[in-house]
Amino acid sequence: MSMSNANFPMDAEGRTYHVGVKRGELANRVLTVGDPARAMVLSRFLDGVDPATPAKTVPTNLFSYSSHRGFLTITGRYKGVPVSIVAIGMGVSMMDFFVRECRAIVDGPMVMIRLGSCGSLSDAAVGDICVPSSSYLVQRNVDYFAPGDAVAKPYHLSRQFEADPEITKVLVKNMTASLGEGHVWSGVNATADSFYSSQGRQDNNFVDKNEDLFDELLAHEPNTQTLEMETFVLYHLAKTSTAAPLKHSALVNIHNNNSIRAGGCMMVFAQRKTNGFITKEDVARIEPLAGKAVFDSLVEVELGSESELHSSVDSVWEEKAKVVCV
Repeated sequence: MSMSNANFPMDAEGRTYHVGVKRGELANRVLTVGDPARAMVLSRFLDGVDPATPAKTVPTNLFSYSSHRGFLTITGRYKGVPVSIVAIGMGVSMMDFFVRECRAIVDGPMVMIRLGSCGSLSDAAVGDICVPSSSYLVQRNVDYFAPGDAVAKPYHLSRQFEADPEITKVLVKNMTASLGEGHVWSGVNATADSFYSSQGRQDNNFVDKNEDLFDELLAHEPNTQTLEMETFVLYHLAKTSTAAPLKHSALVNIHNNNSIRAGGCMMVFAQRKTNGFITKEDVARIEPLAGKAVFDSLVEVELGSESELHSSVDSVWEEKAKVVCV
């Protein structure tokens, strides 16, 4: 692989360095997950998929691309609307790669919705769905652990960034229709920079100073419901995104700040108050229900006219549709 431009590396085809996608391979509406296996499961909802497609494979009528950095992109249509699924792995850095590199190769406004897993600090039970209206970042303060005088606290808690209110509302509605009343929660998310210390997990092999972290989170934001490792970066970058890049010069006067609208939802895998953890059977039951609700939300949210979105000309969703129709 030969890259150019150290500031924003791309290869000769225009593929980004980490996600690996290029123009015409990613739709304006994107569902992002962590696990590539989840992406494959959810791809079964896209138009024209053969029900007999083997498990843990991408349906042949859909476009897919696996990058050398572990990202999996699947693109097709849902109810006739172009959509993409991108599996990113875990953590704030992976979310940063995903948002920035996907934004760089798509014309027009975008909707990005994360479907992930989380731990619950509230009464949300294992198997429930949380739809956070905002998120803040929990960072291990490495200076606290450095030699010399300790700084004030071992963990830094940021201010909150909000999800798109319309997306949050639509997600709650569709999740409730899919999973039923009493299984969908709204509140505030805390995104941690690690799975262990910054989420309050105890590990005698290291000095983490996190015994009182849950109390600190709830004092910082009493409506903190969930802990995970990605959502804050999605919300933050959406709020700091600039006007959408537009391919056609005739459209340059369209005002489109911010160009990314973001939402998130999480399946409760861990109940941190009771120490419960989800079973494989419950994951298999909930994952498709939540996934379909996200797809319904993606196509329900208005993004503007077709002229404002990425052109279907030479796109993988258009080319694949032609092959299916032949």
